[in-house]
Amino acid sequence: MKTEIISCDICGSTGKVVNENIQVVFTTEQTEGRYSEPYLSNEKIDICMDCLGRRLKGESIYANGAQGYNNYYFAYERKSNGR
Repeated sequence: MKTEIISCDICGSTGKVVNENIQVVFTTEQTEGRYSEPYLSNEKIDICMDCLGRRLKGESIYANGAQGYNNYYFAYERKSNGR
């Protein structure tokens, strides 16, 4: 029997993860991946309970990437982790 391990698209945790439709702030075009002015987009992402709690408390989730290969992150972590 094959077991699929699902991890959080933001932090990589494999704890309790749900697939939710979440509004994120994109900083790149979704077709070419070039920088653009930030814009909102609804994305279906796998998110753990910790990251979902942070989002519900008001932290914005940011994204960049193109054609479905996206990186999701919280703003201050992006700057400090150098992702």
